[in-house]
Amino acid sequence: MKWFDYKRLRDVGLGAVLVMGVAACTWQGIKPDETGPRRLYISGKSAHVSDAQIAQIAAPYLKTSFFDVDIEGLQKKLATQPWLTDINVSRHWPDGVLVSVAEHDAVAYWGRDGLLGSDGKVFVPDHRPSGLIQLDGPATSGLKVYEQYGQLSGILAGHGVHLASLSLDKRGAWTAHLDNGLELRLGREQLDERMQRFVDFALDKSAAQRALASAGYVDLRYSDGFAVGGSRAQASTATHEETMG
Repeated sequence: MKWFDYKRLRDVGLGAVLVMGVAACTWQGIKPDETGPRRLYISGKSAHVSDAQIAQIAAPYLKTSFFDVDIEGLQKKLATQPWLTDINVSRHWPDGVLVSVAEHDAVAYWGRDGLLGSDGKVFVPDHRPSGLIQLDGPATSGLKVYEQYGQLSGILAGHGVHLASLSLDKRGAWTAHLDNGLELRLGREQLDERMQRFVDFALDKSAAQRALASAGYVDLRYSDGFAVGGSRAQASTATHEETMG
């Protein structure tokens, strides 16, 4: 009985050694090449950050073994490029690193130096493209301001003026500017209704158009009309104010 137990133990031990040997051989056969730099694979395109620039940023991180590549560090470094978004860095078996990126789709200027992306994110690039609308507001209000701009622009469509800018202040009050320089003070509520009233009683009436020709602002925060004041030539001075019902 003791001889049988010893033989069984010996067989089990030999089996384990064989299994370990096979595993070791298999590992040696499939482990990535540790000699030389890692390869870089790039997925996605950016008009403002070239593949060559991405490769230059990644180069210092590729001078190491496959499993020692600082994936998190490279991802953070790429994130310092303002135009890049949806950045993902991963190991690419068996010899490299995969960098996946997308580019912000800028839809508006934001504040003094920033741009607003179509996803609502605000970023600050080294340079800003031309021809965008001007928006502003609290940092997290990007999509809200952009959507409100679309609604108000639709109300103005076909009436000879266009909305050049829209801003939301910390108190929740909205201010717009037309492309002719006229400021519209919209307040904090009923923005669509107020803009429609401006269209109906100002833009569609010749007498009101004459009064607005040189005005600096229109205050639409009235329940039954609006007030016209200031001068576009001297926007900082409100020289007269006229209430129109």
